[in-house]
Amino acid sequence: MADGKRGGANVAKSLATLAMVNVGIWAISIIALVFVMERSSPARGMFPILAGGVAVGVSIISLTSKLRSEVKS
Repeated sequence: MADGKRGGANVAKSLATLAMVNVGIWAISIIALVFVMERSSPARGMFPILAGGVAVGVSIISLTSKLRSEVKS
């Protein structure tokens, strides 16, 4: 059973890392959007989509942290 818990912890750690990278990419795209908005204001409509991507990434990080704590116990 210890091997199963260790494998689950590794999977949860990998998922958390991928989710953090995902949030970083969304954040970079929001920063890029600021520069694009200087030239064209219709790009402003992209913000809810990009912010939604960040929100989903943060929720995935939250879920993986809960998974990691359950696997450890």
